[in-house]
Amino acid sequence: MNYVYYKDPKGNFGDDLNGWLWPRLFGEGKEKDPDVFLGIGSILFNDSPLFRDLKTQRKIVFGTGVRPVHKIFRLDSSWDIRFLRGPLSAYAFNNQFPYIADAAYAIRLLPDLDRFLHMPKKYKVSVIPYFKSVPFFDWEHICSRLGFNYISPRAEKGVEHTLEEIAASKYVIAEAMHGAILADALRVPWHRFLLSTPHTEGSGVSEFKWMDWQAAIHLYNINATPVKLYRKSFLHQKIKSLSRNRISAEFLVPELVKTELMKTLEDVMEFYLSEDEVVRRIDNKIYDETELLRREQRIDSTSFITTH
Repeated sequence: MNYVYYKDPKGNFGDDLNGWLWPRLFGEGKEKDPDVFLGIGSILFNDSPLFRDLKTQRKIVFGTGVRPVHKIFRLDSSWDIRFLRGPLSAYAFNNQFPYIADAAYAIRLLPDLDRFLHMPKKYKVSVIPYFKSVPFFDWEHICSRLGFNYISPRAEKGVEHTLEEIAASKYVIAEAMHGAILADALRVPWHRFLLSTPHTEGSGVSEFKWMDWQAAIHLYNINATPVKLYRKSFLHQKIKSLSRNRISAEFLVPELVKTELMKTLEDVMEFYLSEDEVVRRIDNKIYDETELLRREQRIDSTSFITTH
């Protein structure tokens, strides 16, 4: 299959999981294969550049999420939706297709899952910002000041190293959604914070993604911790008045935000984890879908683990 997913030039752990995980379950990808595989990511939306030129090829959707836009996503016969990330993604298609959970939970089918689950805890708390938050601050310095471990969402040392860092943590504080998802899959309690996502991907997109995933794992109405990135200047009201509310005078004041960010992260006390039984059901369902696809693709199934 041809594994298609978003690739950031500087790397992004959540998206890069695709290139690491799927070859381990389904074999190496083949770009010229007529079957296109869409897995981890919020990439289902009209006019996505990822599949704009794949109109007639079969597109296998395996736990992918919808990105909310203002146009109905119309499907034709080339779409083969096995399952979606969560109930909001399913609702976007009038509940025609099932959902299980984010495709990243398929990591729990790998033979070395137990190695991750039983990895010695080196860190009490690890912090994983959103990859577009990285340029705003010196995260290593912030985490060092707090006595926390910094896990880069860029995964510069590779996806497997990032997974090991998550597994070696007692708790994870994540702005990156797949930091929280992989923490949950590896049974590490997590907490969400928000910093740049309302600005870099839009609050509507960000909230849709998190709610879609959290509903799939039966975690509702949990607390997240926002940190305001941009502050209103003393000219804010004057400029709004002169522009008839069309212009807002908000600026980044790095030291002010950094001080609040450090205090906010230090004060996080609530951590969350989906129920073991919920994850077992997810394991069983993803296992069934994986086995079915492997049989269709004539892939030997001896290389990965059975469900727990």
